[in-house]
Amino acid sequence: MADSALNRTVVKYPFEKGSCEKIMRTRAQCGKSPLTPSFVYAQGMLFQRGGPVVQREEFARTSRATSHLACWNHPPLKKGERGGFEFFHTFSAKVRGLSQPHSPSPHSSPLKLKRFHIAFAALILGLALFLAPASTHAAPASAPGGAELCFQCHQELKEKFSKGNVHTPVKMGMCESCHNPHTAKFPKLLKLKGSDLCFSCHSKQKSEFAKADVHRPVKDGNCTACHDPHAGPEKFQLVKAGSELCLTCHAALKEKPKKFAHVPFESGMCLLCHNPHASSQQALLTGPSGQLCRSCHNLEDAKIKRAHSPFSMENAACEKCHNPHGSQNKSLVKAVAHPPFAQGRCGSCHQVGGSDPKKTILGGKDLCLTCHAKITQELKQKKVHWPVSEGQCTACHNPHASEMKGLLAEKERDVCLNCHKPIEERFKTSLSFHPEKAADGKCTACHKPHGSERAVLLAGEPLKLCGDCHKSHATLSHPMGAGIIDPRNKQPVTCLSCHGPHGTAHPKFLLASQKRELCIQCHKQLR
Repeated sequence: MADSALNRTVVKYPFEKGSCEKIMRTRAQCGKSPLTPSFVYAQGMLFQRGGPVVQREEFARTSRATSHLACWNHPPLKKGERGGFEFFHTFSAKVRGLSQPHSPSPHSSPLKLKRFHIAFAALILGLALFLAPASTHAAPASAPGGAELCFQCHQELKEKFSKGNVHTPVKMGMCESCHNPHTAKFPKLLKLKGSDLCFSCHSKQKSEFAKADVHRPVKDGNCTACHDPHAGPEKFQLVKAGSELCLTCHAALKEKPKKFAHVPFESGMCLLCHNPHASSQQALLTGPSGQLCRSCHNLEDAKIKRAHSPFSMENAACEKCHNPHGSQNKSLVKAVAHPPFAQGRCGSCHQVGGSDPKKTILGGKDLCLTCHAKITQELKQKKVHWPVSEGQCTACHNPHASEMKGLLAEKERDVCLNCHKPIEERFKTSLSFHPEKAADGKCTACHKPHGSERAVLLAGEPLKLCGDCHKSHATLSHPMGAGIIDPRNKQPVTCLSCHGPHGTAHPKFLLASQKRELCIQCHKQLR
């Protein structure tokens, strides 16, 4: 609105939290007024409440301007809250014949000026009465807030959250600390995904978990595999108690009862030896294995000394020979024992009569080949596995006892991936790879562990090797074999010309998209 005597400019700008407190005075500061508080005068401005709008009108800072105006103390917003009000920066007017610049009248006549003041006072009184809350009516009941608002729909959670061990945000009714009440990118309206959400509060744990050996659920960001994010009967909101929780995944440890059981394992005291999240030790141990054993077993005990004589147990890795959970063998000796070890013939390999009994009679593979002569033939192959060529037999085998056939130090897949880390990373990042379950995770289904006549230690010709399992593909597929030459390497086409069994970014572990990209690598005429 604008004319020759009155210029009005309307500018909208956001009403941030806390700005109300900075510019508005309380009623006590403004002084008493007979009017219901519907206006505020502060910093030379008039603020008028009108529904969802606050109008701001600039006035000169004079006694006349403040004397007839009541105060309206707007309730301050909470931290982080954004108000729904809009400020209207309105007018400043010069009126001919008047000394008070705040008067909105464009007329100079005293009679008209008096009429204007009467009309203006009536308008203020009417607005005040209209906007004032009725004192005779009870205030409306406030809407429930916090968790109580959520419980209106999620009633079943209220009972659950009354259990003994409640997550702190839940206990404080702060559902929105993890959930967005309106919409979110992640299931259950979570603000973040997996452990990222947990680490937003538990930041110390994030750095603690960055260790050499990390528990699989932690590595996968699946904290809720063990913890209930809301509440539960167990400490730390664990979903199950003690070893019952561990055996949910590690069921194989209990499937076959052992004749001899280790007391901590039998008693469900897994955390006596293992850290449930991460550790600098293998198998998530809370400390070096020998140190853990010595915390319960006295090495000076005559029985222990006699069983291990003439060797010192001071720095021994006990788990190399003993199963810390249980065994069919006495003294928890592992299931598969090297014959000289099982028969107590330590002198077959060690210089038991020398100053250092642990020293072997021969070094490296020469000692092993005195008994395992057939491996000598494998060392003459075109391709020899590097630990074998370097004489590092114990890189894969335990010379005393093992739970695995062939005295492997660990499960076959784990033994291989200890060195072949890039393959492990490819498994994690690939869309598809050859199913490990097809061979129970045995790399030797396709590769020779010691030596081979073929590249990458393949156990046979690719067509025959793949055809042993994929019989139909060996005959009903793209032409392969002798006479079908791959123009890229001038070698016969095989299954490996198109497939990468360790993992690719395409379905069926194809090396490229089968729609076109894979084909035009050889069929250049189609480009």
